[in-house]
Amino acid sequence: MQPPYDRPEQQPSVRLLAWLSVCALLVAAVIAVAVVMPAETDRDPTGFGRVLGIAEMGRIKVALATEAAADAEGSVRANSSATTPLAGSRWRDSMTVTLQPSQGIEVKMSMRTAEKAFFDWTTDGGEVYFNMHGEPPNAPQDYAAHRYGKGTSAAESGELVAAFDGVHGWFWRNRTDQPITITLKTGGAYLVLKELK
Repeated sequence: MQPPYDRPEQQPSVRLLAWLSVCALLVAAVIAVAVVMPAETDRDPTGFGRVLGIAEMGRIKVALATEAAADAEGSVRANSSATTPLAGSRWRDSMTVTLQPSQGIEVKMSMRTAEKAFFDWTTDGGEVYFNMHGEPPNAPQDYAAHRYGKGTSAAESGELVAAFDGVHGWFWRNRTDQPITITLKTGGAYLVLKELK
């Protein structure tokens, strides 16, 4: 049995090789724009990165790189309170949310490994279920979140040390038959505090 392409007429033509090369370049360009760019540069021109859930990873990477560059240059960033509480104040951010009966809400801080944030949350009287946990960027749907604590309470305070790069914070659910308002105050080292939808 003769090996493939043993005779000249069996070898692929220059035109076929050129066409395959162009196709490979086009596929690489599409992957770069639709997947690599959102995951690495916080730019998502096709919107495909948001659909895949990798755009958030790119945003965090860019924020971390910007912060590291500023630290290396010894410059003071406008949001320097991300690493220390504001002068004269323990708290950097404050958020108030009202949960209707059976309603839940998730509030997270973007943090790097070993960064420390401190917190204090209270309700206007009733107890709520809480689950304090963290997730890495682009975690799969079946990911088992890293748990810092859970229970039922009307007030909690303390310090959160990030176990890994990602988002860390709280899920609250109102298990009563009356609306409950939660007031959260946070400070220390984190990039941003936000409600996850």
